[in-house]
Amino acid sequence: MNEDDCIPLLLSLRECSEIDAHIRTAASKAEVADILNRHVLSEDDFLAGFADLAKTVQELPDESRPAT
Repeated sequence: MNEDDCIPLLLSLRECSEIDAHIRTAASKAEVADILNRHVLSEDDFLAGFADLAKTVQELPDESRPAT
């Protein structure tokens, strides 16, 4: 990830890296939605600033598996 990836969002490189790391460790789309909410980032802004990562999110299940 480079700083140009986040320019449309006006986020610092640190903020972009933090969001990227949190989303890469998410186990479901529901977790990603929670992460976006915590970072006050809309889905449209996520798609604009993290297009490649958004493609990865599409492969995640809707909900996490329940802990056993």
